[in-house]
Amino acid sequence: MKRPATKKSEDLEEEPLAKKQLQTKANSLLNAKDVDIKGLKAFVQLLKEKPDHVQPADVMNVLEVIFKNLLKRRALDGTEGKTLKIRELYDETWLLLRENLLAESAVALKVCFQLIKVEAKHPIALRKGWPAHRVREILDTLLDSEEEIPANALTNYGKYCKNLDVLDISLKHLVHLVPTEDFKDAPIKAMNFLSLVNLIDLGKSVLKAAEYHVETAKEKSFNVEQCAKRLNDIWAAVMLKSSGVDEKLHRQILVVLLERVINHLEDPIQLTDFLMDSLHQFDGPIALLALQGLFTLMQKQNVTYPDVYEKLYNMFYPKMFYNKYKARLFYLADIFLTSTHLPENLVAAFVKRLARLALQSPTEDAVIMIRFVCNLLLRHTGLQQLIRSTQAADEISDPYDEEESNPVKSQAINSSLWEITLLQKHAVPEVANAARFINSSLPVMEFDLGELLDRKECNIFDDELQTKAKQFALNYERPKSLALPKNEVVTKYWDLI
Repeated sequence: MKRPATKKSEDLEEEPLAKKQLQTKANSLLNAKDVDIKGLKAFVQLLKEKPDHVQPADVMNVLEVIFKNLLKRRALDGTEGKTLKIRELYDETWLLLRENLLAESAVALKVCFQLIKVEAKHPIALRKGWPAHRVREILDTLLDSEEEIPANALTNYGKYCKNLDVLDISLKHLVHLVPTEDFKDAPIKAMNFLSLVNLIDLGKSVLKAAEYHVETAKEKSFNVEQCAKRLNDIWAAVMLKSSGVDEKLHRQILVVLLERVINHLEDPIQLTDFLMDSLHQFDGPIALLALQGLFTLMQKQNVTYPDVYEKLYNMFYPKMFYNKYKARLFYLADIFLTSTHLPENLVAAFVKRLARLALQSPTEDAVIMIRFVCNLLLRHTGLQQLIRSTQAADEISDPYDEEESNPVKSQAINSSLWEITLLQKHAVPEVANAARFINSSLPVMEFDLGELLDRKECNIFDDELQTKAKQFALNYERPKSLALPKNEVVTKYWDLI
């Protein structure tokens, strides 16, 4: 046993102490009758020089408090020498905040938008209303980054774009911020621009919430039609500059198109050539995203694409399990194969392809494909002969040709589901149990694949662990020491090693 050492004052970290000192100095500055220009300049210099013992985030938070108070007092409004000096320091602070937007995005953006909120209510000098120019400054900084905008900076800015006033002003500025160069000549700037456009969400959830960053903006109604028109203008410019781009940028164009733009285009049928070219010239994620776009046009614009099932069939191959968009593939396949009027030999090819891939897939994907196969057998009852062929076969003699690209010619209709029988011996109980559906009568209802698309292998492991844990007696309270009860008096003063 050993007695825990008592903490000494000299062991305290410097950061909390420095933060407390900053707050104390800021309070002194704000409580003074007149603004101490020298003291205010010292705070700005701290953010500029970034000494080791002071965190930039702490300085930015303190400057936020100081300038919010000064804006409310209208200390930046006059034309006197001291007022002009405060305004210069305020402008310098904004420049420093912009420099920190990428490295300290969470705090820097928070401070920027808090100052915007106060500045909208207490405008500086002749400026009135929403300070839209501040948003333009933020967008310029993000767009002109020499590297791709970090994901956390995009996420943090996206949170503010959920507010209709920020969304409207951001979209208004983005119309004028389309890169002047072709995207292939400035790929980083193009990627940053597309990433910012991807934050513009005109979906029902955002419009229904109707949240505003600045309360006074509620007085002006949000014009959805005008925003949609701006989005059309932006996308027309993107299409003109997107020829010859690399695969990464091409994929990003398709992602933004599908997630943010396509539902708001006035004439989406103009995308047909672009999507078909993407589908034929590329494989993997780009082809999948293009197929999703074509499906949207087929649904809403009556576009026809005769080879859609052959293209979909050939997207199911082993490497798809390492594709970040594989959930979209399962989702699209489920929709395309919903109709009960499809030829049975076509659907049989998908059933065999899924069953064969389940043998070599990760655990979470194997469960999805087994459930998908079961759903297809329920929709197309004639395919249940594949189960009977499995049970009647004495040896495996499979006529199915997995190398055939045309699903109709794959001879899957003459095969059997021996793969599902083999999966009943899978090491993971959940996969084995899912594969046992062919041993008895099929379920009455289809399985909901949506619940399975977001599952990961760790989720399956945790579920199995919880199932096994019920078989053993466990402590009601987790022990924190070797053998002493929780409320033992000795544990208050001593730790067992």
